[in-house]
Amino acid sequence: MVFLNACQIAYKPKVDTALFEPMPIPNEIVGKGWLEKFQFSGVVEQSMLVSTEFSEKMIKVAALSFEGIPLSQLQFDTQTNQLTTTNLLGVDFDGKKIIYDMQSAFWPLAQLKQHICKNCQVTQTTIAGQLTRRFYRGETLIREVIYNGSHTQLVENEQNYRLTIERLEEY
Repeated sequence: MVFLNACQIAYKPKVDTALFEPMPIPNEIVGKGWLEKFQFSGVVEQSMLVSTEFSEKMIKVAALSFEGIPLSQLQFDTQTNQLTTTNLLGVDFDGKKIIYDMQSAFWPLAQLKQHICKNCQVTQTTIAGQLTRRFYRGETLIREVIYNGSHTQLVENEQNYRLTIERLEEY
């Protein structure tokens, strides 16, 4: 039960922290899916498997323990911004935060720039040989995404957590 309570803490966002508005699904991932390992650090140290599927207007996510126990499922309609979450075993995941993290890391830069909030900016450069995406509010670095092959590390400075995503499979 400690694992489940720890995940609740990891997903609690602060109010009004958005750097960009929710976005439609890019055409290049419609009809595809990902199997990934999520590893959280910061407030908690936890890992889980996450399966994500994309249709024209819907993102479907299932989070599982490594033992195969379902933790949470969510569906996000990108046209209406309606989120439906089914939390299992008392887990209270913030589905909007999951979608937000996914979009900040894996949506095309041009699309992010079109949906960036006022007083915010996103940049993408190669730093020390690694592609790095940075999100700023004013002059303050809020979020950094570092790409290294099948591993992506998201560092969230405002909410004090790190998320390492290992892409295990694309289908």
